Amino acid sequence: MQSSSRLSLSTLILTCAFQFAASQTVALTNPGKDVPSVAPQHFVCNTGYSAQECHEQMAVLRPLLDNYGAGRLGDWTWVLVKSDDWKALQRSHRMDPDSPAFSVLGRRETFFEEAPVSPVTLRRIELVRQWSLGTDDLLKLAVTHELGHALCNEKNERKADVYGEMLRRGEAVQCK
Repeated sequence: MQSSSRLSLSTLILTCAFQFAASQTVALTNPGKDVPSVAPQHFVCNTGYSAQECHEQMAVLRPLLDNYGAGRLGDWTWVLVKSDDWKALQRSHRMDPDSPAFSVLGRRETFFEEAPVSPVTLRRIELVRQWSLGTDDLLKLAVTHELGHALCNEKNERKADVYGEMLRRGEAVQCK
């Protein structure tokens, strides 16, 4: 009983900490002059990032988002989370800790673990082994899968996979 209470309390504290951490971010506010958008895209790094580290890692993520048409989403927030915080965050929300990304469609936010965009050696190796993909392919898969969710407001994982595959093949996504 006592360990159950500790687990519940730990989960509550982690959830509150994550909500607080969302306001403690490093924001990148200049999306670039050549990126047309109906509404701004927001690029932030969660707690623990220096401004330089945030810029360097977003410089890896943003071109992929642009390449696959993330600007069509309009007002959307992209968040990088430190690998050290990722598994606990995923578990507290009952998600797969080995998934490198997730979206909260109602809040128009997508979260990416830092490992695919930064040389976080042990975690990167773990993800590459888990997914049987190279780092670049893993990041492309994560970006396109999450865009499959976001572009079609799709909660179903299999459908998001199909939409992500369409994006990777350069096809227009037909939401169903």
